[in-house]
Amino acid sequence: MTSPNRPFVARTAPANQAVIPAAQAPNIRGTVAFMSQVTRDGDWVMPQLFRAVAVMGSVTVDLTRARIAAGTSRIEVIACMGDVTVLLPPDVRVECVGDPIVGTFDLKRESASTASPDSPLVLISGTSVMSSVLVKVIDPNAPGWLEKIRARWSSTRK
Repeated sequence: MTSPNRPFVARTAPANQAVIPAAQAPNIRGTVAFMSQVTRDGDWVMPQLFRAVAVMGSVTVDLTRARIAAGTSRIEVIACMGDVTVLLPPDVRVECVGDPIVGTFDLKRESASTASPDSPLVLISGTSVMSSVLVKVIDPNAPGWLEKIRARWSSTRK
C-alpha cells in the first residue's frame, strides 16, 4: 500500500544523508524475539507497518534516529511473558492503544512534544499478556541520567 506521493521526512539524520523515496520504502517489516533479545535502532527506514513480537523475550524499537514516512505509520505489538519498548523522538505524533491482560501497555513522555499537526503519526497498538509494553517519547540529544547527576553534583560543590 505504498503511495508514490508519500514523501519521507528526515529528522535527526545527518544533513548529507539521502532521503529514501517513498516508492522504495518497505510496506511491512517486523521482528520476533522468542526467548531472546532483539533491538532495532540507528539510522533505518520505518515501514508503513512494523510488527514486534516478544515471547518470553525482549524487543526494542528505537525510532529516535529513524526516518519515518509522512502520514501514518503503524507498529503492531504482541507480547507474551516478555517486553517491548518503543522509543520515539518528540517531533512525531504518537497514539498508543493496547489491550493488557495481566500486564501493562503504557505511554510515557519524558520529553515535551515538538510535533506539529502535519508531523508523521505513529500508531502503536497490540496486546500484552503477562508482559510489558512501554512507549517512550524521548529527546535523543537530552543529557542522560549520569550527565544529570554530574551536573547536579558539580553545581553543589561550587
